[in-house]
Amino acid sequence: MKLKYSLITVLLSLAVTLIAAACFAGWTDAVNDTGSQFADEGAKAAGLPYTPSEAVAGVREVLSLGTDSAVSTLGQPGGFSSNPAMAIPLPDMLKGLGGDSSGLVSSMNMAAESAVPSTGNIFLDAIQNLAVGDASTLLGGGEDAITRFFEKSSRATLKTLVKPIVTTSVDQTGAGTYLNAMFATQQATGIDGPTFDVYDYVTDRTLDGMFLVMGMQEKSIRADGGLQTSDLLQKIF
Repeated sequence: MKLKYSLITVLLSLAVTLIAAACFAGWTDAVNDTGSQFADEGAKAAGLPYTPSEAVAGVREVLSLGTDSAVSTLGQPGGFSSNPAMAIPLPDMLKGLGGDSSGLVSSMNMAAESAVPSTGNIFLDAIQNLAVGDASTLLGGGEDAITRFFEKSSRATLKTLVKPIVTTSVDQTGAGTYLNAMFATQQATGIDGPTFDVYDYVTDRTLDGMFLVMGMQEKSIRADGGLQTSDLLQKIF
């Protein structure tokens, strides 16, 4: 009988704990919301040009506009290959192997261009979930400070999410066929080929291109005071 009552006691205690935790979480959200509201009211009372909430929204908008620009610029035929700053080159470790290196380079660039449109929503989700921190410092930073912060904070996660998309694109463009032929040429001489992960390589170059264009877009927004964007960014910059 004591065992029965002990079990009931434990279950009741667990239920009370879970209810308390749920109430505490809701209370914490309310406190955070209230704190944000007080901060905004304080900024207005002090005559500051924008509130903390507007600063955070501005950071997210800059990144979102940068993402849109990157997708439209890179996610089309020639988006990488026709732009010297974005083009994916043959890695040094594969130079001199023989075989059709130009075919491999072309297929890697095509794979990146094909993958970019599907990365847009992944970037936008990451932006919405980004812990911005001191937004005013980012807004007052260097010409691409917001983009660099986003890359530092999110690149590892983005790579994990984007790589499966790039892998599919690489396979569809036939990059592996060119790569295997190049290694076969080298192996015929009795020398082992280098270790090269084409999926990892193209994923990294795809992210490089995305962040590069995003940084360029941020510089443009800052340079013209947000005139070509929104009322919020015009107010901030």
